[in-house]
Amino acid sequence: MSLPVSGSAPPALGRRIVLGPLEALYSALVRTRIHAYKRGWLQIYRPGIPVISVGNLTAGGSGKTPVADYLLATLHPNRAALLSRGYGRMSDSEPLRLRWDEEVSGTPELLGDEPCLLAQRHPDTPVFVGANRSRSARLAESLDCPDCLVLDDGYQHLALHRDFNLLLVDAERGLGNRRLLPLGPLREPVSHWKRADAVLITKANLGDPEVLLHQLQGGLGVTKPVFRFDYLAERLERLDGQVTRSLDSARGMRVMPVCGIAQPEGFFRILELSGLRLDESLQFLDHYAYTAVDVCHLQERLKTSNAEGWVTTEKDAVKLRAFPELAESGWVLTMAVKPEPAWADFWSKRLHALGLKAPDSRSSAPQPFKQEN
Repeated sequence: MSLPVSGSAPPALGRRIVLGPLEALYSALVRTRIHAYKRGWLQIYRPGIPVISVGNLTAGGSGKTPVADYLLATLHPNRAALLSRGYGRMSDSEPLRLRWDEEVSGTPELLGDEPCLLAQRHPDTPVFVGANRSRSARLAESLDCPDCLVLDDGYQHLALHRDFNLLLVDAERGLGNRRLLPLGPLREPVSHWKRADAVLITKANLGDPEVLLHQLQGGLGVTKPVFRFDYLAERLERLDGQVTRSLDSARGMRVMPVCGIAQPEGFFRILELSGLRLDESLQFLDHYAYTAVDVCHLQERLKTSNAEGWVTTEKDAVKLRAFPELAESGWVLTMAVKPEPAWADFWSKRLHALGLKAPDSRSSAPQPFKQEN
């Protein structure tokens, strides 16, 4: 379940009185944990290969999965392995390995939403899912001998050393009220940007990146390189993958948005910017496990609405494809991640510094972030 993100206004007095002590306790726990890693009281595993981490300071969605997908595409000259926590899976007691071109048996219940999507997007990339990413890293090294590891949602996972740390900040949400959980959206203090090697402003075209850049560099004193990443809608693909529509041809189409993601407002905005007209939406919690009852409810809602069909995200489509009765009534909005031009040179130089091959022109181009069948 995602937490509400406050704006720049301070929390109401009542909330501060009730939640303030919890925020103070959470802050103390976070600082103590980080200090324990710095002093060596808690062990940090250092793999024998480079680790590239993607993460954020805030709870909820900030576009980590599309960025991880993009990085895996640009790492294609190298043999990469993905390490993920696997939120939404039924059990995380043991690390799980899956490579899609070897065994098409992964499900969102087994892997989690995002790992399942990324495994299908990159069938030759081994995906390791588990709460203990250090253990997953050891398993990856022993089973697949990759050239590098990509750590998804790893900014707070200090038990695994990383050689390149990417911090993502959502241009739509920013850093909220800059308060820690539960008074605000922050997982750790804003000053901890200092662990990053670069900052990516995600969804830059959907927010005000200049204002956010000023806040980061002027207000917080961020001195690390900052890059803008645009998130662009590509096309509509029917849930069964048999029909594709350009956004131009779908302009004016009335659709019912269906999603279970942390920040549904961003999805709705992209749909509207793509020229689609929105009917009443059907929203679920993040990482929601859809059931047959939900499918019946969706179908009934569609019948009584003015929508021509329903549309969902790529992450939700991974789970909704399990219901054949939805195959021809639903559409998936596919996306592309496009970094600013300066990123390509910076990324190539960092890869060379890590002893890795730079991407070729094909893999460095913006890649459609879409589900493969």
